[in-house]
Amino acid sequence: MTDIQKRHWVFRARVLDRAGALTSIASAFSNEGISIDTVVGHGLEAQAGVDGSVVMTFWCNEDEKDIMVRKVRRLSKVTGLEEYPYQSQNLRKSAILTATRRLAPHDVAGEESFLTCELVNKGVDTWTYFLAGSPSELDPVLKKLETENIVKDIVYSVVGL
Repeated sequence: MTDIQKRHWVFRARVLDRAGALTSIASAFSNEGISIDTVVGHGLEAQAGVDGSVVMTFWCNEDEKDIMVRKVRRLSKVTGLEEYPYQSQNLRKSAILTATRRLAPHDVAGEESFLTCELVNKGVDTWTYFLAGSPSELDPVLKKLETENIVKDIVYSVVGL
């Protein structure tokens, strides 16, 4: 039986820190008609002998995810791949959020854990915060802030541990 229910997934690809690594991954997704939601990448110190990582989130069914696992692993610039369901406790999400008012502790309380919330900048009529936690804890907080029209702007990413 084919699984047609779309789910949220996260890939962490270890890549050679060379031009075109991200492009080859994005092309593999594009060729399968799967859109990447978020992407964050970094290279590491050359003297440590370690290359980079690319972490991306996307929606697809399990069969499509399995196809992407095979395609991404075959790319010449990919040296390793980890896959996670989006709700995995091995993931952390971070967000830079511009709010229309100062946030109070109850605004950013998770259900089962403390979330990181740091005031980064105070503007004339805005407050910019750095927020972080597991996706399952942070997403409901972000949704609540959006529903209450407190979010003016937001940029976020997910990383695998």
